[in-house]
Amino acid sequence: MTDPVAGIVTDIRRGRRAGVYLLVGDEFLARAGAQAIVDALVPKAHQPLSVETVGDEDAASVGGRLRMVPLFGGVKVVVVHDTKALVSKQNVADLFTKSRDAWVEGDGQRATRLLLQAVGAAGRDRAFLERAARGDLAEAVWRELFPFDPTEESERWLRETSGRLVAEGAEVADPGGAATARIYDDLLKQPIPAGAALILTAEAADPRRALFKRISACGVVVDCGVRTGKPGETQMKPDVARARVADAVGRAGKRIDNDAIVAIVERTGFSVRGLDSELEKILLYVGDRTEVRRADVLDVLSNSREASVFDLTSALEARDTAGALRALRSLAMQREAAQATLGMVAGTVRGLIVARAVLDRRLDGRFDPRLTYATFQARVLPRLAADAEADDGAVARVRGMHPFRAFNLLRAAARFSQDELVRGLEAVHDADRALKTGAQPEGLILETLAVALCAGETRTP
Repeated sequence: MTDPVAGIVTDIRRGRRAGVYLLVGDEFLARAGAQAIVDALVPKAHQPLSVETVGDEDAASVGGRLRMVPLFGGVKVVVVHDTKALVSKQNVADLFTKSRDAWVEGDGQRATRLLLQAVGAAGRDRAFLERAARGDLAEAVWRELFPFDPTEESERWLRETSGRLVAEGAEVADPGGAATARIYDDLLKQPIPAGAALILTAEAADPRRALFKRISACGVVVDCGVRTGKPGETQMKPDVARARVADAVGRAGKRIDNDAIVAIVERTGFSVRGLDSELEKILLYVGDRTEVRRADVLDVLSNSREASVFDLTSALEARDTAGALRALRSLAMQREAAQATLGMVAGTVRGLIVARAVLDRRLDGRFDPRLTYATFQARVLPRLAADAEADDGAVARVRGMHPFRAFNLLRAAARFSQDELVRGLEAVHDADRALKTGAQPEGLILETLAVALCAGETRTP
């Protein structure tokens, strides 16, 4: 239970109860917090008859449900998970990113739900989904909507996830959640019945929306405590993620060194759901041993496609030829298509080109490798946020990333010159032609490319 929720539970037990609660942030924490509030309001034995969980599609019935008196008395609770009534266009990029991340993690249901929310918030319709499922989106549309490059992986995510929504007959109703927001807003204009409580959870919410302001005024808004502070962002800060790992391992009666913590965070990202899931696997793997080592983390988390992709991009950014070759062979063993792997490599090179441009135009072409993340946040990020002329979009793209990703990408870009990166992109194009003609074995083409990129050669042989 997060500290803010613990405080709310304490207030409820002391007889101080609000009519509406909104939990914003990581889905895992928001749902867990909502359940903790429900448990404080209604005894477990009475919950089947006193607690209803509905979706936004039933928003019009929420008022009536709240007015229904429970059979055994007590508090009536209505829970609405994952409401989109608080989403605005400012949240669109974050929703698209989280949909793609969910797809990468194998959570197709969550990926489609988030994509549908994002499409609605962006003011798009079913025709957009149909074009996306066919792979017919114009490059200008992609650049307008998505905060990441159209790599092979990203394009597969969009085609597969949109195709699933189209096949299921999903409709993009209520763009931006406007009608749903009006229903909840009208409901809250009148006091919630004295014996009832409404609980809403949302992965993204714009605090400028009227509904958010109304809930803040008449109820309780809960920030799950992991956000970076960027509007619409729900991912943990790196230091919060590291502290969560150390705390979980400590509660299991074990020790963990800093290298192992770093390896866990790097491979799971900053999602609470992903972090907790992988930690559980690691602790089971360690068994009765009292210490979690980096080697344990690599044993558990390196045998997946996502880990191999991470290892490949990390090795290329570090100019680590041996690491890149190991990652390529791991992906080949998992039967990853060569063109898909090449798409990942191309995306890595394009990202480095963007970051190198930022270094040259805003940071005097230098990035001190000894710079800590905290110092980067304090001294470098403000320089990126400052307005300046002659930005071709590179600064905006880096500024729009998670700060920790921007920190690592700029540090990686400092290892290359812009000329090396441009030549590297030419080598990617050569490899693409070689794959399509079948002149050489696919593995040889990709490994030769990796060697060339790490060494800074002009062309692949």
